Amino acid sequence: MDDFLNHKDKLTGVILAGGRATRMGGLDKGLILLNNKPMVEYVIAALRPQVGQLLISANRHLEHYAQLGDCPVFGDTFGHYDGPLAGMATALAKAETDYILFVPCDSPRLSPEIAKRLYTGLRESDAEASVAYDGQRIHPIFSLLKRRLLNELLSYLESGERSIQGFLRLTQLIEVDFSDSLDTFLNINTHEALSMEFSSTFQL
Repeated sequence: MDDFLNHKDKLTGVILAGGRATRMGGLDKGLILLNNKPMVEYVIAALRPQVGQLLISANRHLEHYAQLGDCPVFGDTFGHYDGPLAGMATALAKAETDYILFVPCDSPRLSPEIAKRLYTGLRESDAEASVAYDGQRIHPIFSLLKRRLLNELLSYLESGERSIQGFLRLTQLIEVDFSDSLDTFLNINTHEALSMEFSSTFQL
């Protein structure tokens, strides 16, 4: 879809930063410094040009995230620290656009085409949701959903289910190939990843 720039205002981008980060010792992953800059700033810089509106889902340090992103920040309204689906449900309720793009706060090499590809795939297949596929498996947290899925998502959560992949499989789903952009899925969710994969030589 060559004219994607004419469509980006239809998309709200949501950065999911509301987890407990237990593998990081409970630190707030989005605020961990990567080359002296909070990790979420890399994601904000990559995502903002691709969407019409930016939101951040966080359950702590909301004011700090709001300053970094210069955008609205919200906590889960379904449960508390109830997994990324809870943040996704809140985002679907708060967004003003028909399409909501979700990405995590701990993937600083986010593809500059994540929005265009997921949106194009969804529209061309007349799907309800699209998800990034790396050539071997899908990455459910990198996904684009139609806002009208909110009621179905709330029912799914109320049934006790919490799997993003499980919910996506209940929708009309299209898998979008990102096998040429594997860096997008490199994430920092352990201290080892922070020190080994993304050392002081990390460059964007």
